[in-house]
Amino acid sequence: MPFSNAPHYSNAEVDRLLESAAIETDETRRVALYQQFQQIVYRDLPILNLVAPRMVTLANRRVNNHTVSAQGLEGNLADVYLSA
Repeated sequence: MPFSNAPHYSNAEVDRLLESAAIETDETRRVALYQQFQQIVYRDLPILNLVAPRMVTLANRRVNNHTVSAQGLEGNLADVYLSA
């Protein structure tokens, strides 16, 4: 997944924690580093909706079961099929 720091968040301690976690081989220590990172970011950042995707549904009579739940296209598409 690509990463974008569009709001230009900057925190030297967060950078240090992420850099340390990226090379940490001990899983317990790595988890602790990410937990520290999450606590700092949680305190620093306001709740913002950074992305508001526009949901568009294209329909065709041959496509069946494409939006059968409240989740719509975000849901499971395992039962989608095309009719002849």
